[in-house]
Amino acid sequence: MERELFSIGETANMLGLSIQTLRRWDASGKFKAFRPDPNGHRYYKKIDIDLFLNDIETLAEIWVNKEQGTEPNSEFYCTYSNIFKIRLDKMMADLKNISDLKTDTSLITAITGEIGNNSFDHNLGQWPDIPGIFFAYDLKMKKIVLADRGQGVLKTLQRVKMDLKNDQDALKVAFTEIITGRAPERRGNGLKFVKQIILTNPIKFLFRSGDAELDIGEKDSKINIKKTENQFHGSFVIINF
Repeated sequence: MERELFSIGETANMLGLSIQTLRRWDASGKFKAFRPDPNGHRYYKKIDIDLFLNDIETLAEIWVNKEQGTEPNSEFYCTYSNIFKIRLDKMMADLKNISDLKTDTSLITAITGEIGNNSFDHNLGQWPDIPGIFFAYDLKMKKIVLADRGQGVLKTLQRVKMDLKNDQDALKVAFTEIITGRAPERRGNGLKFVKQIILTNPIKFLFRSGDAELDIGEKDSKINIKKTENQFHGSFVIINF
């Protein structure tokens, strides 16, 4: 008979995550545990685990939070930038089939391309473990997810702005300040292009790196940056259009 309940330790091993990460996700409501006794141990139902693993956002977040780097599902894995370009072109073609799209297809593709290319440009030859990016989209949910296990925004910007001390400041600089005198320049200035498109279109945007999270609401007039409990190396992005 197939098991229906798994302990938090078994679930952590199954997902490649730490027990502490699952505890945080339980507390935040992201991935709730089941407790037969309100004050007892955490368990996870198989059906909940299966549903959890069917969401592209979840799959990307699990991947960037894994303690040991592994290649993601090949369906979503772009090992090299040329593979990303092919899949980006396919996404653009698929977007054109959405009749009620509120934002121009080229703009959605442009910001997605900017984010993905940043990952390759700033980690070339310096990937900490697994090279390449996670790239997936759900047309029904109107959601795009990108992630990498690279060095992160803080470390890449510290090459030219050595006074940066934390991930929150790094995200603020990346999205608000023009940076010159370095190569490549894309992370320093391309993200301002991304921000401008989001601020003038019905797009929601979330960008995490290290222990910092930046979000811009639909046609919001400002960016919001906060410190998170979770920390990882690399970046994690959600685009809702």
